[in-house]
Amino acid sequence: MTVRTRILLIFLITLGCGFFGLERWLSLELRPRYYQSFEEPLVDMANILAEIAADSFAQTPPDFTRLQTAFFQAYQRKVNADIYGLKKNTVDIRVYVTDQAGKVLFDSYRQDVGKDFAVWHDVLLTLQGRYGARSSPLNNQELELEQRESISIAYIAAPIYRGNDIIGVLSVGKPKVNVSRFILTARKDLLWAVLGITVLVIVIATMLYLWVSRPLYQVAEFAERIAKGESASAPRLGNNEIGTVVHAIDVMRKALDGKNYIEKYTQTLAHELKSPLTSIKASAELILEDMPESQRQRFINNIQAENNRALNLIQRLLELAALENRQGLIDLQTVALDELLNEIETSLQSRLQHCSVNLMIEQPVSISVQGERFLLRQALFNVIDNAIDFSPKHSRIQINGSYQSGWAVLSIRDYGAGIPEYAQERIFERFYSLPRPDNRARSSGLGLNFVKEVMELHSGSIELISHRNGTEARLTFPCK
Repeated sequence: MTVRTRILLIFLITLGCGFFGLERWLSLELRPRYYQSFEEPLVDMANILAEIAADSFAQTPPDFTRLQTAFFQAYQRKVNADIYGLKKNTVDIRVYVTDQAGKVLFDSYRQDVGKDFAVWHDVLLTLQGRYGARSSPLNNQELELEQRESISIAYIAAPIYRGNDIIGVLSVGKPKVNVSRFILTARKDLLWAVLGITVLVIVIATMLYLWVSRPLYQVAEFAERIAKGESASAPRLGNNEIGTVVHAIDVMRKALDGKNYIEKYTQTLAHELKSPLTSIKASAELILEDMPESQRQRFINNIQAENNRALNLIQRLLELAALENRQGLIDLQTVALDELLNEIETSLQSRLQHCSVNLMIEQPVSISVQGERFLLRQALFNVIDNAIDFSPKHSRIQINGSYQSGWAVLSIRDYGAGIPEYAQERIFERFYSLPRPDNRARSSGLGLNFVKEVMELHSGSIELISHRNGTEARLTFPCK
């Protein structure tokens, strides 16, 4: 089947469905839609009047004098309204109020006071805490449904409350005769609209080719860009066959990207583990030889150190991989940063004393942010731990907090050598690590990368600022 044949077939099916759908809509949808628009304002009116009528129940028995006077005066009004050709001269709303037993206490028509309306659906359902409505004909004549509805009155009820208890029901009645006239008028107008469809069909015939061919062109272009290895976002073509094809291509591309990501992680891990494993192997081989006990102990210590280094590297990689796969925050809560800092200071106290570094948490740091407490603690711990690594002995680390233009800013500054100029652009790069003072071992190079991921997950950022006598880590969080 040629493309043009398919287009013609789609056109004929569309045309047939359009006329069929219009016919069904005229016969099935027009009437309930008009009654919906007719009933909705009655719901509002019933609830408003129910609040007004509640004041009348403050007395025993309830006094509806003001309400009766208001309706009497409203019925005497000359409305003189022209509603899209419908002449309306009088108010035809009816309101009655019952007590919690269904007995009529007030009737704006003054004809049913004292009667028991507990069996009517509008009263019965409302007293049960449900939506109460009914439609009652003005007489019992045997008529067709359409004629019967045109001479009916719709009643919409609302509960009257005292506290949380229903003490009565107010029901608003409105004749359907006018809305039936609207429906008849609308049917005539809509039949004329069918003629306009013929004109639209011609327009559809000319636009159909573009409607079908343009998405196909976008799909082909998207596939070509992927084949060239370019970064391309999937075009949004809706929930249809063409959109499904694009989605499938995009899912396949992401799967391939994920495979490449895993391969890259595996290669990186293998490369980084090569050094400690080689060192462990060499030390183990040397231990087998005869040597002084002090030298043997040195090699054993080296094996333990390299083993810890490898385990730390694997753990950090697992944490970072789990974080990168996150689509958003999970355990969202309000986190007080000063509490986290005090907790971290306590856990690092022995290390601070060993390094002769003073951690100074200065005011104001009473900052609260929205986020995951565990991730924020890990991020702050990494930054402070990194600052200790680069702090000379008998120095200090200063922590300050402030609010700046709707952002919470936390500053953590050490007084070490600062960041070399050649490393400033690579400092957040995965596995990139600077040599520590006093020839101490390098870190895994994953700590700051982890902090960067955590901040981005919290819609914040981290910036490292190198000063002449130290480095400042500035963490910025959004806040209300």
